[in-house]
Amino acid sequence: MSDRINKKAAKTIATRKRILDTATYLFARLGYHKTTIQDIAYHIGMTTGAVFHHYSSKTDILEEVVEELNHSFDQYIEFLDQEHTDYKKTINGMMEIFMDRFHNHPDSIIALASLAAEFSGIRGPVIEQIQAAYDIFVNAFEKALDKIEPKKTNRAAAVCFISSLQGVALQALVRDGEMDIDDLVAGFISLVTDNG
Repeated sequence: MSDRINKKAAKTIATRKRILDTATYLFARLGYHKTTIQDIAYHIGMTTGAVFHHYSSKTDILEEVVEELNHSFDQYIEFLDQEHTDYKKTINGMMEIFMDRFHNHPDSIIALASLAAEFSGIRGPVIEQIQAAYDIFVNAFEKALDKIEPKKTNRAAAVCFISSLQGVALQALVRDGEMDIDDLVAGFISLVTDNG
């Protein structure tokens, strides 16, 4: 009996992950409001009823997507919690993490930016969750920058940095075939480290 329960639980977890991954992909490209449960179901090859079996509403899916996106900063936070004394090495380390995320989970970068833009004019719990996700990153990066060189502008620099990373990811998708992500990252690193 226990094996059967474990298999059923594993299948449920896998299905919910497929729903969340698909929703993240669609929210990144279509936005939350233009994505329907039917769109999510179609992309997975499920019925809308099957999606509703796992989530009672699109809002429930959104909340869980945003919660997952909060964890997209975990690698950055672990890196930033280390002792950093060299600005260029810190930026290069951050960009290595960014490249890994871009190649393995690009939707996590783009979806948060898309949802932030979509919900920025609509105050409420979703934008508060999104800002809290950003603040986790911003607080850690500001703290790391303060250890390298305390400046009044470090918090603003951290906010601009995460915005720029999301812009680089979007441009890589827009310019697919025209400009490689490696070139865009090299240009970004040059901009933030060589022109200071």
